[in-house]
Parts: sequence; C-alpha cells; structure tokens
Amino acid sequence: MSGDPAEDPAIPEESRTHADVTIRVRETAPGFFVATLRPTSPDHVARGGYTMDTKQGLRGKTLRAALDWADAHWQQNYPAD
Repeated sequence: MSGDPAEDPAIPEESRTHADVTIRVRETAPGFFVATLRPTSPDHVARGGYTMDTKQGLRGKTLRAALDWADAHWQQNYPAD
C-alpha cells in the first residue's frame, strides 16, 4: 500500500457502472467526497478528451447523494448518443 488516503480500503466508497463510464465516489473526510469518472467507451474518451480518470471534489451529506450528483453530471454533460 502506498500510504495514499485515496487507496485506503477503509475509506467508505460507492460506485456505479454504466456502459460508457464507471463512477466511484469516496468519502475522504466527513462531508467531503472525491468522485472519479473513468470513461470506458472509446467514443466518450475521444469526444470528451478524457485520457485518464477525472477527479472532482464534492461536498455533501452522504455517499449516495455524492454518487447521484456525479452520475447526473456525467449524464448531463456526456449523454450517450
């Protein structure tokens, strides 16, 4: 283990997988979450310019709420064709 808190298995996380993306949200401190969006579809990788994971800091009350927000953000900004 590298000692990086993002790799700590004890940190609460939830994930959701769609055909074109895997979204993982981890709680790094109470009320603070990091969402990782990993596109799997070559169309989204090329169209969105994603060449690696995109991480975004989120504030919220629950893991599920942060995951729902990240999912809605993906669906709104990178809708499936």
